[in-house]
Amino acid sequence: MIRILISCVLLAWPLLGCARRAQSIEPLAIQVSSPDADAAEPAIATAPGGTVYVVWVEHREGGGADVLLGQYDQSGVAKGPPVRVNPKKGEATAWRGDPPTVAVAPDGTACVGWTSRVPERPHSTNLYVSVSRDQGRRFEPPVKVHDDQKPGPHGMHAMAIALDNKIYVTWLDERNLPSPAGEKSKAGHKHMEANRDLFVAVSSDGGKTFSSNRQIASDVCPCCKTSLAIAPDGRIYASWRQVLPGNLRHIAVASSTDRGETFSGPVIVSDDRWMLAGCPVSGSSLSVSEGGRLQVLWYSAGEAGPTGVYSSESHDGGRSFTPRRLVAEGLAQGTPVLLTRLEGSKAIWQSDQGAKARVITASLDSGRAKTASLNVAANSQLPAASFVRDQLVIAYIRQAANDRRSVWLFKKPIV
Repeated sequence: MIRILISCVLLAWPLLGCARRAQSIEPLAIQVSSPDADAAEPAIATAPGGTVYVVWVEHREGGGADVLLGQYDQSGVAKGPPVRVNPKKGEATAWRGDPPTVAVAPDGTACVGWTSRVPERPHSTNLYVSVSRDQGRRFEPPVKVHDDQKPGPHGMHAMAIALDNKIYVTWLDERNLPSPAGEKSKAGHKHMEANRDLFVAVSSDGGKTFSSNRQIASDVCPCCKTSLAIAPDGRIYASWRQVLPGNLRHIAVASSTDRGETFSGPVIVSDDRWMLAGCPVSGSSLSVSEGGRLQVLWYSAGEAGPTGVYSSESHDGGRSFTPRRLVAEGLAQGTPVLLTRLEGSKAIWQSDQGAKARVITASLDSGRAKTASLNVAANSQLPAASFVRDQLVIAYIRQAANDRRSVWLFKKPIV
């Protein structure tokens, strides 16, 4: 009898192992926004302890919006109800090209960057950072990042937090233009806006105040997201889409070695030969490896090669870049996401091949980029992504039949 039991256990053990493995690789997708809300513009970050913060925007009738933050454990289970970030209901604003930003400091402070409407100034926005020091349960009053008094747009922002807990924010605005460039359309975007300037500000006290604004670049594509990354040695990288003579729109990078006091001149990552009398609504993403290698990911439809998502690297602190590499050919929407960990880098973006939106991922550290479609959902759009332990977590938008949008959270093991 004992032999029979032992034999049964030995026979069952591989099946149990397979069951465990199958369970561990089974993806999870949950809706994080309210079923009754029109929700979009997700952002995502992971706290040091493994908590996943998802930020999204719920749009109200009449033009108002609210920024919400939800917390989830590594299994995707909510750790409480969503919290509204903006103190006044309906005062926020966002659109697909300029979602909120979220980052978590080494000391656990959760920081959310968001824009608000300016009453009676439809073209104007204010840029704020709100911080939570109790794991996202409550947010302190927001702090304005920009220091100019001229009403106008302040957006396309990015945020990164250094190991010393300093908060860095970049954005675009029109303070140096002689007059506002035009009003936003009802769709929330005007393609023929004037070029803008890129600014940076730093908070050294956990988001209670921000430094005087410093200009990094001018003639910046007005509707392409900026990006930030901080290297292990403290070097700060900023990236944007530069408008060059002839309406060429190429990705540029500048760096700072003095904690944001000064930045180098812009370096064009690649001569894509993309001439466009409008705005791609697609910026670049940056990441820095433990060894200091800077990677850049972006989308281009220029004459220098096939339309698609490209990557490049710098091994000298952003002074020069390797020839671009085609990650995946085809149409894409939004700003792609680039994530780096010791095991390698991942690219995540929305592909529009065949007029069907879906989330695509690629591993970038092999001789050739390995791409794979993540079947997270039909019409999965504009992903935001992060690593949490051995999982890849992606927040994305799903379009509903009633024209309402919803925000979902997807996770799967990193392979």
